[in-house]
Amino acid sequence: MSVEGIINRIISDAKGEVDNILGEAKQHGKAIQEENELAAQEYFDRQRDLLDESYRKEKERAILNRRLDERKSVLQTRQTWMDKAFDEARSRLVDQPMKEYQMLMKQLIATVSSAKDEEVQFGTKGEEKELKSVIADLNRETGGSFTIAEERGDFSWGFILHKGKVETHMSVESLFKYKRNDLEQKAWEIFNADE
Repeated sequence: MSVEGIINRIISDAKGEVDNILGEAKQHGKAIQEENELAAQEYFDRQRDLLDESYRKEKERAILNRRLDERKSVLQTRQTWMDKAFDEARSRLVDQPMKEYQMLMKQLIATVSSAKDEEVQFGTKGEEKELKSVIADLNRETGGSFTIAEERGDFSWGFILHKGKVETHMSVESLFKYKRNDLEQKAWEIFNADE
């Protein structure tokens, strides 16, 4: 073989090797491109899923917040309604006619008293003469020995029974303060029963 034949053979072998290297490089590049496309698709799918999940959570949060706002509104309306109802009830008690007040005080004192000999401290409603009449009638009807306190209480309606160190508060303020939750529940049940 001649030099020219050897050179041609080397060139031919080099071209074959280049073609092989280029073929392998193309296949390797294609494999890398497919891997990258697959990785990109997986990344896109994960991001889409995260966005979908984020959107779903945001939507749920918005629904829960709307429901919470609606519940707050209902509770505020209920509270306003209850406040008005209690104010009206308190006004009716405080402003009731004296004869009704006297009868109610006799009934309450007789019901609440355990010993029938307590000192009764009335609030600011009524004249001394009218309240002494309540005590006199009460003692006559129950056979008790109730007495009337010299000082009046600092409340508009009701009384406090005193027996030694024990006091039983039956003023409008204490009744509404300590019984409000029970009364509200009963009023709300009545209100809802009408619906």
